[in-house]
Amino acid sequence: MVGLITGAGTGIGQAMALALAKRGATIILVGRRREPLLQTASLVTQLGGQAWPIVCDLSDHEAVAALAAQITQRYVQLDLLIHNAAVLAGGAFDQLPESAILATLNANLLHPIWLTRQLLPKTVLIVGSTVSRVAMPGASLYSLSKAALEAWGLALTAETTIKIVRVYPPATKTAMTTAMAQQTGQRFPLAEANKVGEQIIQRYLAGETEIVLSASDRWLFRLQRYAPKRLQALLKRYHQQLIKLWGGSTII
Repeated sequence: MVGLITGAGTGIGQAMALALAKRGATIILVGRRREPLLQTASLVTQLGGQAWPIVCDLSDHEAVAALAAQITQRYVQLDLLIHNAAVLAGGAFDQLPESAILATLNANLLHPIWLTRQLLPKTVLIVGSTVSRVAMPGASLYSLSKAALEAWGLALTAETTIKIVRVYPPATKTAMTTAMAQQTGQRFPLAEANKVGEQIIQRYLAGETEIVLSASDRWLFRLQRYAPKRLQALLKRYHQQLIKLWGGSTII
């Protein structure tokens, strides 16, 4: 198996790379920072996989085209493309700077679409979020971009032979969630990234196309489907707390 993971230097991206490495995969590791990618590549090699770390700014269309040319020259078609890299600009919508709005939409929606078009892999795995399905106060642009990417993926799987896998990881211990906890002073349970990455890859290899790892997410999704007015009332009631929570995030 040959796969590409964006945002592969840390967090869930690195964890999925290690899970694939245990299964002998060749993994193209893409990210903005060289050192984390090299660290992930070293771990992949130790676990029996093959790693190809590539530093690439996905906001640069020419760089993405060059990246795709490198890959297609070596491999006819990727088995798996994982869209994991994302930007989160949290906080009240009317206070978000224009730069944060553009960064969120570009990184979470346009960059994955452009990279997919360049590579046309067999399978695309979209790392979504609870807010892909349940739009949250304080995360309006993140909700929009993640939901739109999923809608695009569903259309793509009906239009082409590309298989789409949608993943909803639980709240996971990353730099982003650490910043949220520190700035809000709140503590909440966080899953370990390595465990989340392993579960995602296990269930992807088992053939699942919609992977929901958290029982609380399944409950929220059911509430969204069967009692949307009740859910909206709850979100409205706690919107200030949610804005504060998401406002503790940083763009990553």
